[in-house]
Amino acid sequence: MAKPRTANLPDLSGLREPPSEFMRDIQRVLLRRGDHDLPSLSIAEQVAARLAGMIALDRLKPGQRILEEEICAVLGVSRAPVREALRMLERDRLLVVVPRKGAQVSDYSLQELHDIFEVRASLIATTYEGMVRAHPEEFADAIATGLAELETAAKSGSRDDYALASFRLTTRLRALCDNGLLFDMVQSLALQTLRYSRLGFGAARGIERSLRDWRAILRAARRRDAGKAAELVRRRIGGSRDAAMHALQAELAAREAAASENGTGDEER
Repeated sequence: MAKPRTANLPDLSGLREPPSEFMRDIQRVLLRRGDHDLPSLSIAEQVAARLAGMIALDRLKPGQRILEEEICAVLGVSRAPVREALRMLERDRLLVVVPRKGAQVSDYSLQELHDIFEVRASLIATTYEGMVRAHPEEFADAIATGLAELETAAKSGSRDDYALASFRLTTRLRALCDNGLLFDMVQSLALQTLRYSRLGFGAARGIERSLRDWRAILRAARRRDAGKAAELVRRRIGGSRDAAMHALQAELAAREAAASENGTGDEER
């Protein structure tokens, strides 16, 4: 008998949706692969990618339980690959395993947000500076193509569309990075960054600010000014961090207020 849906037991039917280009991007990040080197995926890798996409776009909410048996029932797979998939997502900090409760979607954290964006800013600034020096024309072309996708997504008015276009742009630059280890480190933070950036893109002028920064990066790339491109990347990521921080603070305050109204605040625990 199916379990009744509750706030802590999410609807996993989205796992059956046909693979999309976004899902392939997720797979590249999870496996630390580039555009053209995705092998045939194991069942565990396919399950992990589907769950990661749903978490990144907030279709699976922070704190919701992810039950192995429900995933098995929805996808018709055995428990062994599902357990492996959950371990992959725990590695990338999208899930947390709680004793006696099992896997849960990781909650947002102001400290984690700050730490991720601080590390990401340093890694990507170094990565992009190297790309501009080594592959200036290819880098500028890639940014121009990605910027066109961002502008189209911005016109749609959907922060999810914009977040996905931003994710696609940053992850697909891997082919231009001569330091594979460095870019693997960047990719290891990509899914967590996507979750938080998505919050920031919902803030007032968050998308407008992002577009302005990408246009400035493109101008620097076309001038082959690697130092300026690195500086602008830091500014872009700092702006994304600040927008996400503001949005998350508002969300956490709203949660606290709702908990207090429902009699579940700290004073009644």
